[in-house]
Amino acid sequence: MIKRLFWLTMGFGLGVWFTVRSTTKVRGAVERYVPEPVMERLRDVNAAVEERQALIHARNVGARRDKRQERATAGARARIA
Repeated sequence: MIKRLFWLTMGFGLGVWFTVRSTTKVRGAVERYVPEPVMERLRDVNAAVEERQALIHARNVGARRDKRQERATAGARARIA
């Protein structure tokens, strides 16, 4: 049982290490070889995606809050009736 736990931990650790290392190397290569205008365009697209994601998140939070309020008022009405 201890051997299995050891090798499971080793496999997980090596997987995480390999993923982080390869991601770092790929990002470095992309930054080195991609032309500057393309990088600027990618940054703009990334900023637009993040902005859209924030809007969607805010809308979802508002919808959840509205549903909670509706449930609370429906529960209060049920208790009164």
